[in-house]
Amino acid sequence: MLSSPLSGVIRTTKHHLSKLESMGIVTVQDLLNFFPRALESTEPASRSAEITLGNKNTLDGTLQSFKKERAKSGKYFAKGVMVLDDGTSIDVIWFQIPYSLKSVNMPRRLFLIGKVERDYGKLKILNPEVHLETNVHVGGIRPIYPESPPITAKWLREKISGMLTLANEFKDPLPPEIIKAENLMDLPTAIKKIHFPGNKEEWFEAKRRLGFQEIFEIQVRVLQAKFNREQSHKNPYRVDFDPEQIKKDLATLPFTLTNQQKKSLLDVLEDFKKDRSMHRLLQGDVGSGKTIVAFLAGLHLVRQGFQVAILAPTEILAQQHYISLIEFVKRTLPEGLEHEDELLIGDCTEQCALLTGSVTAKNKKLTKERLRLGKIKFLIGTHAILTHDTVFNNLALAVIDEQHRFGVQQRALLAENHAHVLAMTATPIPRSLALTIYGDQDLSIIAEKPAGRKEIITRIVADSKTETLCYRFIEDQITKGRQIFWVCPLVEESEAIEAKNVLAEYVRINEQLFPNRRVEYLHGKMKPNEKDGIMQRFKNHEFDILVSTSVIEVGVDIPNSTVMVIENSERFGLAQLHQFRGRIGRNDYQSYCFLMVGDKKDKSKERLKAMEKSNDGFYLSEIDLKLRGSGEVYGLKQSGLPDLKCADFTDVEGMQKARDWATKVLEKDLTLENHPRLKRRIESETDYF
Repeated sequence: MLSSPLSGVIRTTKHHLSKLESMGIVTVQDLLNFFPRALESTEPASRSAEITLGNKNTLDGTLQSFKKERAKSGKYFAKGVMVLDDGTSIDVIWFQIPYSLKSVNMPRRLFLIGKVERDYGKLKILNPEVHLETNVHVGGIRPIYPESPPITAKWLREKISGMLTLANEFKDPLPPEIIKAENLMDLPTAIKKIHFPGNKEEWFEAKRRLGFQEIFEIQVRVLQAKFNREQSHKNPYRVDFDPEQIKKDLATLPFTLTNQQKKSLLDVLEDFKKDRSMHRLLQGDVGSGKTIVAFLAGLHLVRQGFQVAILAPTEILAQQHYISLIEFVKRTLPEGLEHEDELLIGDCTEQCALLTGSVTAKNKKLTKERLRLGKIKFLIGTHAILTHDTVFNNLALAVIDEQHRFGVQQRALLAENHAHVLAMTATPIPRSLALTIYGDQDLSIIAEKPAGRKEIITRIVADSKTETLCYRFIEDQITKGRQIFWVCPLVEESEAIEAKNVLAEYVRINEQLFPNRRVEYLHGKMKPNEKDGIMQRFKNHEFDILVSTSVIEVGVDIPNSTVMVIENSERFGLAQLHQFRGRIGRNDYQSYCFLMVGDKKDKSKERLKAMEKSNDGFYLSEIDLKLRGSGEVYGLKQSGLPDLKCADFTDVEGMQKARDWATKVLEKDLTLENHPRLKRRIESETDYF
């Protein structure tokens, strides 16, 4: 019955069925899996003392009168008076005449649900719901569903309540020992209680149960893939490391690694010694020094005669990595290194290569031939690496910078020969979420900034006086030779969204605010070569202010930039604002970030104050997670995760329990042959419950 089409089960219109289909709701199971987003109390108030002014109330009283009237516009509306049990009168106005009252005689005892206000000393309720008796909509707590007209919460409550007994047909995939140990509801009970609980506690328990299952199943999927990979693929690039040599390499650096950089490097080197290939995520805040960890790890494998590839999301970032790599190799291997009578590193420009879209066809062919023969040891590039004619001789390590910018299949191309994979991301992701999104990888975190980096001073600009002072300050910074990033949410003007756009702001900044300064603009609709060219010119200090969209979130270092201006900052999440802010502060100068508030009345100014208080991306990501939710912040659908409905990513303990249980189950039954229901769920790509 759960798989039955709704068209044969419920009475409704074709328009409703069409809308449900567009929402992904086709079967009985789909509808029962459409969970409410919140609960709402409809406990009746029959006395004035029980009313909360300014809020939604459920009034239980007698409607003494009801009449239709015609407004000057010609439209009809209705007026009435409800009297509560203590004699309190409340004026009632409907802008649309309720169908349920058209044939009801007055006076009549009934329920009204709506916001109660006091107007010139009199109580009134505008456009309330009308219920003639207690039902699924009134008399206790009721579920509030996401609406998409004509599919309303009222419609959903009525239809779901009528088929709730079919929840008994759900087969529970969770092993009984987990349900007992974690004191969870069984699945049919949880489905019923998530829709129509007896109290709030039951609803939260249903959410806990369903959320646990969501995370548990994800963990089973990713850990099963990880365990299978570890069992089936031996590490063909298993090498030990010499601690004394590592110390010598570190001594050649013009700076000292932070403790967390050293710990992350050790994590990677220890992985190289294991029987299975490494799959590790290196998560570090913007400017925390992830790249040098990758270089040091790569150097260790190159010394053994292997090859290393570093994949960057943009051409200019690849070029930046290439220049840094050349400098790094010259310092660490100034005289070259011989291995098996072959000079591995001699002329750095010969042993280190760059492969991007702008490389000429002739040079691409030459590079790929030398790569195939094993003459190139370090290859840095963009998507241009991810072609089937790019053949490595013995690729031992693939480093993927900002891994979320590449698809799963693209990343797999570099790992197809069981090379070690080190993925890196500057997106500050809470540990609980990282364990879910990247659960098949080991995790290293760099939360420290390199020594000598100054904290970026951040200020909210929400009034004209502060705005004027901000512009004066920017003028002073440019006079001192500094450069400015200026971020806008939109490329061009939009009728649907009120926000600053790059093209209009470029004109305003160039002609009105700073007419004597050099200004350029950049946005995502430009061609890659054009964007890279503008960023290179900015790096060369050919202009002072770059007006841009969020495309600068991940990009090249501009050490001379000290100011970041973000228009309509209330439209961005804290994690993304922190990413923008990370484009500056990469020098010894004091840097500043100004958060312009477009809507001066926007309450999110309170949220933005966290940016003033903290430069810790992980702290800000936790706040973002609580305020905006994981899907909104991190775009989980792009990560290949199902649309999570109940999981609470702030519940670190609960998520760890789900992961621990997944590990226990798979250690005893990796193929899930002894857990057939769970096996079907894991292998299924649809119908999450």
